Amino acid sequence: MTWKTSKLIMGFIWIFSIIDMIPNLVFYRIRSIEVTPSQFITICEPNWPSLVSWKIYLVVGNILFCYTVPLMLIVTCYVLIGYRVWNRDAPGVYRSNGVVRKSKVRVVKMLGLVVLVFALSWLPLWVCHIRLTFFTVDPATRDTLYRYVIPISQWLGLSNSGINPIIYCLFSKRIRLRIKAMLQCQTRRQEMSRYQSRFSSTRYVSVDYTNGQITLRTCGNDKRVSNIPRKRSNGNIYD
Repeated sequence: MTWKTSKLIMGFIWIFSIIDMIPNLVFYRIRSIEVTPSQFITICEPNWPSLVSWKIYLVVGNILFCYTVPLMLIVTCYVLIGYRVWNRDAPGVYRSNGVVRKSKVRVVKMLGLVVLVFALSWLPLWVCHIRLTFFTVDPATRDTLYRYVIPISQWLGLSNSGINPIIYCLFSKRIRLRIKAMLQCQTRRQEMSRYQSRFSSTRYVSVDYTNGQITLRTCGNDKRVSNIPRKRSNGNIYD
């Protein structure tokens, strides 16, 4: 897939998502409820033209386009990715290599866990809406669902976006190393700033990076600041 194709797909997803959410902007209203004679609370509630229109939007706009279709796309894409990873040979490494096989198993497990977390994160919210819309619910249960269950379900669904990076870090050594490198890079920038401040009276300060070493050159004099250990890759492209 080319970068141009990727940008077109991302643009289509954003535009389609905005269009799909427009009914929520149109058919919701703000209403004040009197709690006591001197106290009011303001709520945002749905104001659909009819119950049928809400049912159609719930099934098509929410459950189908916001849950079922994305889940099917994720499953399809990750199955294809998992198949390609499992049948791909690392250059210069025998297929029977145990390290490579374990790495492939780890990648497949990570993809499966991402799909499972997405499915379980959003499922409770849509189950609650289906229960309230298509089934008869007594007032006490309805109040419990609206007051406690739905807010928790919404939080659970949104937490999926924060859980995915944690899953990637747990299963991918390469991602952990890159995050560590970024944090260390920030620390080195701060150290460089402190060292450069010592040479503020000189005409110039140049920085040279050779063989994993940072060297400051000031007016022809070299002052070595730090040695950066460089870890060699073990040749495993699946970490």
